[in-house]
Amino acid sequence: MQHDFIINTENVNGYNYRILTDGIDYTQYERNPVVLYLHDRDSYRNKGTEVIGRCLKLFKKDSQLIATIEFDENEPFAKTIADKVAGGFIRMASMYAEVIAASSEPELVLPGQLYETVTKCKLVEISIVPIGGNDDALKLSKNDGNVKLNKLNIKKEDMSELKTIALALGKSADASESVLLDTITQVKLEASEAATAKAKVLELEAEIKGIRLSGATVLVDQAIKLGLIPEALKASQLGAFENDFEGQTAILSKLITDKEAANGGTQTKVKEVVLAGKSTTGITTDDVKESFDYLQKHDTVKLAKIREEDPTKYAELAKAYANGVRYTK
Repeated sequence: MQHDFIINTENVNGYNYRILTDGIDYTQYERNPVVLYLHDRDSYRNKGTEVIGRCLKLFKKDSQLIATIEFDENEPFAKTIADKVAGGFIRMASMYAEVIAASSEPELVLPGQLYETVTKCKLVEISIVPIGGNDDALKLSKNDGNVKLNKLNIKKEDMSELKTIALALGKSADASESVLLDTITQVKLEASEAATAKAKVLELEAEIKGIRLSGATVLVDQAIKLGLIPEALKASQLGAFENDFEGQTAILSKLITDKEAANGGTQTKVKEVVLAGKSTTGITTDDVKESFDYLQKHDTVKLAKIREEDPTKYAELAKAYANGVRYTK
């Protein structure tokens, strides 16, 4: 009767340490691949029944070490254990190994680990056990001792948190606490400056919106006065300005200008109407193509990019617009 068992994984075992599978040397074991029950080989009562089987094959799968075990069914006690394994009553295996080297390097430590990681060891024997020290050392389906180790000086939970923070900040996993604190302080400062700039942008945008509403209201009231728009449509006309301020300004200004000309009245300058009495500086140099007014008319993509990547410059452009700078060419 043959069964496959996982005899080692790299998880933290019941004794709060772990063994690296690649570091297990089973060369000597393969020369005498005995399988015991409960690691029992030193009792005087044993009369040869301590060996209940043999390991036919050892192989690695990912980070697991797996053993194919054949039970000695000619021996009554061994057959009893084999039957319990076949019936699913016993499912665990355990290995006994002699430690050759261990490490306390943080990158080898997992959560819950209290002792060093065994990096090299020599496999001595494998036992079938009802309850093993490695929760993952289980019998596989057909389809698929006492160790002297140094206690770790740091708590893995704390180290894990610092490592996570360090990586999130773009620092190396072993960055010191002082480096992390300095970085966090800098991030907070930059975040504060960005928040201030964003608040300023929002303030200026609100101011610009107010200026536009004022200008639109002047135009709509003038149009109502001249009989171009009924009073009942004032709210909807102002709403149209919110969706297309420049287009509505041009259309309504032209209608007002034509109507006033037909009535023989004084022609209202579009600039004065739009700015609600604010003075306007006509700029015709290349610099004007970087103005808020020009960009919102001709290059909204660039204006949006400036807002996202350079809020300070965006705030300056918005402020200039609020002060009356317009592209008039």
